[in-house]
Amino acid sequence: MGSITATTFQDPFQKVPTGRTDGLAALVGKFREDTDPNRTDLLVGVYKTEEGKPYVLPSVKEAKNRIFNDPDWHHEYRLSALGSQLYRDLSANLLFGPDHRLLREKRIVSTQTLGASGGCHVGAVLLKNHYGPWKENGNPEIFLPSDSWCKLSLVTLYEGNSDRVIVNHPFVFTSAGIKASLLPYFSSKTNNFDFERFSEAIRSLPAQSVVLLQSGAQNPTGCDPSPDQWRELASIFSQRGHLAFFDAAYPGFASGDIDTDLAGVRLFAEQEIPLVFVSTYGKSFGLYSERVGILSILVPSEEVGKNIETQLRLLARAESGAPPDFGSKIVETILSDETLERQWRQEVRDMANELKRRRVALREGLEKLETPGSWRHLTDQNGMFSYVGLSVEQVTILREKHHVYLQDSGRISIAGLNDFNIDYTARSISAVVKATT
Repeated sequence: MGSITATTFQDPFQKVPTGRTDGLAALVGKFREDTDPNRTDLLVGVYKTEEGKPYVLPSVKEAKNRIFNDPDWHHEYRLSALGSQLYRDLSANLLFGPDHRLLREKRIVSTQTLGASGGCHVGAVLLKNHYGPWKENGNPEIFLPSDSWCKLSLVTLYEGNSDRVIVNHPFVFTSAGIKASLLPYFSSKTNNFDFERFSEAIRSLPAQSVVLLQSGAQNPTGCDPSPDQWRELASIFSQRGHLAFFDAAYPGFASGDIDTDLAGVRLFAEQEIPLVFVSTYGKSFGLYSERVGILSILVPSEEVGKNIETQLRLLARAESGAPPDFGSKIVETILSDETLERQWRQEVRDMANELKRRRVALREGLEKLETPGSWRHLTDQNGMFSYVGLSVEQVTILREKHHVYLQDSGRISIAGLNDFNIDYTARSISAVVKATT
């Protein structure tokens, strides 16, 4: 296979050239030290209000009130290292759809995890130890989109400048002893999903490969497959016998509807494509620091599922002993109450619509200033993040001259835009583009 279709990521701690940032944490630190009144934070993926303040969902506030007022609430260990049965059942109904046949057949095995990061790690270790094709060839390898959850751009790997890449998704898997290789995903020419190259790369992989996919509101590009493209991908996975490792961090943030955003995952499950599914409630419930995640695995039979549950219990005991209770209790409280769940779904829809409004405002601001280039991709993309289409040079000028902080890749957090900084951000980007075009 040529280097264009898959590039092996060898070292998650590659040396960063002198003078360059060493990742998101360093940029956040520089932002906090910046005293300029116009400083603008477009770095971290945390939803903020229109005033730029932290947002606590009203449904979450209500759930917390109910928990605090429950005389039987306590801080003792949960009964299972996998998390409470109620939490897992409610999660399965939410993520796969209520009364799904796979749930009735007891062919979805799940465990609570420390966010999606913890879920990815547990899933990685489980596959490393038990995935048949890897055990047979002795070469565990996972294939990731070249633009996936990361701190700096992975596209530079294709440009021969891999020494400035510090990544998260590959690190999760390489830390578990799994080789991580990259597949083309995003077109910097169109600022959109390059489905043709991505699907062809997956088609060319060895049979029964493991491929990581994000379910919607893709981080960092904001570009997702269309329904037709999901169907074609499912067909390719089925034909080639690939295993899909889904990471769902932002259900509801793409379309505003949880079920719509999970349609791709459910399609793969319905077609019984080998599936590992990781999701977090950090974003959709605003429970960022509570680290509330879920790992689900599609199994061929109930008997196999029991064996996998045993392995998951052993992993849970080795990693955390017992899952944390408070965040998952909030999720349980909301999802077990029909009225509260309906309220929560509307709040997710409101957040998604607000992100879309901010995208429109930024695009209109840039177009009003007659900024060179097309800015349509800002509203074609969706979710919390966007590849705005700026070079490293332009991003550096934005940070150093205009105090607008975004990553070298040109990824901006749409959630960081608000009524106080959208106009300033548009003016700053426009000035930099005009000065460097």
